Amino acid sequence: MKKTILCAVLCAALLAGCAAPSSAPSQSAAPTPPPSPAPTSAAAVDTLSVGHNKALGFNSYIANDNQVLQNSGLVFEKLVEITPLMQLEMHLASEITVEGATAVIHLRQDAVFADGTPLTAADVAASINAARASEMYGGGLAHVTDVQAGDGTVTVTLSRPDSLFSWMCTLPIMKAAETGAAQPTASGRYTYGGADTLVKNASSLFWEQGAPTTIRLVDVSGHDDLVSSLSVGSIDLYSYTREETVGGSAVTSRSTTFPMNHLVFLGVNSQRTGALQMPAVRQAISAAIDRQTLCQRAFVGGATPARGALNPLYPCAVENQTLSIEGDLAGARALMEQAGYTLSASDGIWRDANGARLSLRLLVYAGSPLKRSAATQLADQLAEAGFAVTVEETADFAGEYVQKVNSGDFDLYIGEVKLYNNMDLSPFLEGGQVSGGIAQDESLAAAYAALCQSTDNAGAFEETFAGLLPWIPLCWRNGTLVTSKQITCVTPSISNVFYSLRPPVTGEAAASSAPPA
Repeated sequence: MKKTILCAVLCAALLAGCAAPSSAPSQSAAPTPPPSPAPTSAAAVDTLSVGHNKALGFNSYIANDNQVLQNSGLVFEKLVEITPLMQLEMHLASEITVEGATAVIHLRQDAVFADGTPLTAADVAASINAARASEMYGGGLAHVTDVQAGDGTVTVTLSRPDSLFSWMCTLPIMKAAETGAAQPTASGRYTYGGADTLVKNASSLFWEQGAPTTIRLVDVSGHDDLVSSLSVGSIDLYSYTREETVGGSAVTSRSTTFPMNHLVFLGVNSQRTGALQMPAVRQAISAAIDRQTLCQRAFVGGATPARGALNPLYPCAVENQTLSIEGDLAGARALMEQAGYTLSASDGIWRDANGARLSLRLLVYAGSPLKRSAATQLADQLAEAGFAVTVEETADFAGEYVQKVNSGDFDLYIGEVKLYNNMDLSPFLEGGQVSGGIAQDESLAAAYAALCQSTDNAGAFEETFAGLLPWIPLCWRNGTLVTSKQITCVTPSISNVFYSLRPPVTGEAAASSAPPA
């Protein structure tokens, strides 16, 4: 079935503020209230200082570097952006239609590069092919088999259906002849102003009124350099998504979280322990988990509870997920009794029909303080629900932890996987990188294949997944943008740390920066 994906306006409405509906006239006369004062804007920032690895340039097709990727969002426009609420927003593409294994990208006809050269379908096709060949984007585009430029359109052929392919089109668009250059001609909001600056691109279709007119580039060589540069005031911001050192303090800096597609999950070995082969037991474990508390305590507010297999902010997932974000002990108990287990009166632990205690080993990488804390809290939550859980820690990630996971030497383990923006779940499916021990089911595979055909099938897929729970989603890790205290104009998203540089109305940033629970 043909699926047409148009520009979402939800995020723009949130950022701009929504007018209150008019009230009905009063039956009795009342004094006219004085007009409300107009909202004031935060102080404009004319120059924004950012870290930049000068030796690597701005082209993320030839440099697999986070700073290059970040700053390319200033210099190059994309086909689409993903908003802070995970909605799709058309930019150089006016529309993307996906039908089975074919995607047609319809292009705006008024876009030009900073030097005035028209931006063409040939440029877009060359950029997609450069992305396919790159280390940065190649993995997510491995299912692209052909790219053809037409008259105002680009047709992409895939090796399999991908109903969410449009979310993969967050690619920087460059001139066809310059996709291998370190500093291609700009197509975005800023262009090159000198060795150490970017300046406003007067040809940009997406310039935001009040945005900094100059970006000062400060040479840095890695994350630790970014942290120290912010601490001494030589740069204004940096972003991170891992458990890295954070610079600054609440007095001198501010932090803004934004949703990512980093899924933290509970791997379940259905091939090792008889109980875990039963969907009802896996459902009971899931029901016993208080994901809201886990996010707040173990991940210190830097995560969003999982409600199903897909990121809950995606439009196709919003109304179709059923996993509870709070613990449901009564529901967990009912599921265990359904599976034939009895809660022992002597020790409060579930026992099977033969009287054997249900004891589970939870494997965790001890080098991650957040996951280690999560393991402790999960063990406590599951113990309250009648599961005897022993936490098994290992500090050797590349060796012992990975070996145990790959060989199935666990009952449960805490894992994390970065999913591509098209919600490609193949890592969990047979032969995938985190599929070890996970129950494979033909009905789930069929439901996932139907989802890939059309997002209209997302509800059926989530229902099938919730009934089987071969792996147990816990939460989605957020990215974090750290800025100096006076910087409030930067709104990040998963597709662009510099998604918006519009100065917020006073109080707006605090109200709109955090993802919903």
